[in-house]
Amino acid sequence: MDKVKYNISTLINGPQVERKGKRRIVKEQLRESEERYRMLLDGIKDYAVFMMDTQGQIVSWNAGAERIKGYTAEQIIGRNFSCFFTPKDIDRGRPKEVLRITAANGRHEEQGMRVRRDGSRFFASVTFTALRDKKGKLQGFSEFSHDLKLSESKESGAKYRGLLEAAPDPMVVVNQSGEIVLLNLQAEKQFGRDELIGQKVNNIIPEGFAERLIADGTQTAAEALAQGIGTGIELTGRRKDGSAFPIEIMLSPLENAEGILVTAAIRDISVRKNSEKRLAKTVEELKRSNDELEQFAYVASHDLQEPLRMVASFTELLAERYKGRLDSDADEFIAFAVDGSHRMQGLIEDLLAYSRAGTNGKVLLEISIDNVLEEALTNLQATIQESSAVVTHDSLPTIRTDKIQLVQVFQNLIGNAIKYRSAKVPHVHVSAKKNNDNEWIFSVRDNGLGIDPEYFERIFILFQRLHGQSESEGSGIGLAICKKIVNRLGGKIWVKSQVGRGSTFYFALREGREGDDK
Repeated sequence: MDKVKYNISTLINGPQVERKGKRRIVKEQLRESEERYRMLLDGIKDYAVFMMDTQGQIVSWNAGAERIKGYTAEQIIGRNFSCFFTPKDIDRGRPKEVLRITAANGRHEEQGMRVRRDGSRFFASVTFTALRDKKGKLQGFSEFSHDLKLSESKESGAKYRGLLEAAPDPMVVVNQSGEIVLLNLQAEKQFGRDELIGQKVNNIIPEGFAERLIADGTQTAAEALAQGIGTGIELTGRRKDGSAFPIEIMLSPLENAEGILVTAAIRDISVRKNSEKRLAKTVEELKRSNDELEQFAYVASHDLQEPLRMVASFTELLAERYKGRLDSDADEFIAFAVDGSHRMQGLIEDLLAYSRAGTNGKVLLEISIDNVLEEALTNLQATIQESSAVVTHDSLPTIRTDKIQLVQVFQNLIGNAIKYRSAKVPHVHVSAKKNNDNEWIFSVRDNGLGIDPEYFERIFILFQRLHGQSESEGSGIGLAICKKIVNRLGGKIWVKSQVGRGSTFYFALREGREGDDK
């Protein structure tokens, strides 16, 4: 009986013992594997390698991380990796943002300033990787980083000096105290001296440079440096003889055992600045000339109104009183005088409108272009009815613009479309479409006579006409006014057309242009 019990017990418990044995073997193998992995990581001295949970809490630490960041495993495991970021980055939530980006993309690389246990800072290259299980569930993150410091080896130093000498611009290296520790031959030539090593950089760049590089009571050296990294800084340089000249500086950070160094590439921009001054002077002279020309056109056209009105009145009076009482030549001559005076009056009125187009613009406001078009069509009501024209439009946007002047643009474009019509009933369609440059492209399409492409530029010039006075009335100022108004509103105007197949006039305006309501 006891033998039977033993056999049954063996039968029941045997597999359990066997399974426990296998688990012990697997655990032992896993422990050995983890030990080999830790030994491998600890053998990496120049890189910090550690793992975190999903919240950024550190769960592993290698010898390289201890050497670079200054924490032992006992001091750092269980803490959040945010302690390696600068206070400024922590305040703006950069650590959480890094984990979010890494979780979304699987991997994230960046370079930036990091903080050691003793509070010192270093410029690091960091790679983050999201760790997921077989089902894709996020288990944590790993960080792989190293210090981007300048090697102190003679070989690296020689290579760096070689790079400085090969640079086409003057190059100086400055420490945190603002002292020059290294420079190239171009810098010596540019500033006219060879005894710069050890001097303050303020001696050659007196205005504003030190404030961008050197720590003061309100910011660290790293924060001061970060203000200028990757951007061109325009300052004033000073030669040995004391003469000043404009320079542009590009900064890049380095770190060695003594702390942060800054390499500054210095470029003489005297030629560029002189060109900018000449251009600004030319623009100012051109503006003054245009202002004087517009004022002259306004005064001339305004002062001509009264004497011309008198000429027109008396020639009309001659035509009324003496028609048929003189010979036929006299009647024809008087008719010519009346027609000429009327045309001159129209020309002066158009010239007056043109001179006002760019000077009397009102403050730019949010305006419904549907309302602008409706007002333009109201002004053209008689012309539309007389020609039986059909004017349609799509839904138009609301933009920041000058209502009165834009009414004039639509009125001129639609009026021209009706005036230069073919034998067909005039059809005009107005539409608007927004492009990728945040511009609204307005179009006025007609089925009129069309325009030969060789005249596309000419039609926007003052007094340029493609049709004789006998074919159609007008002064050739309407499209010039449109161009001047659109330019004043910060846009552009153009045309596409084929002879006999109608024309489409386009003009582009920004959706919103701050600073234009002057």
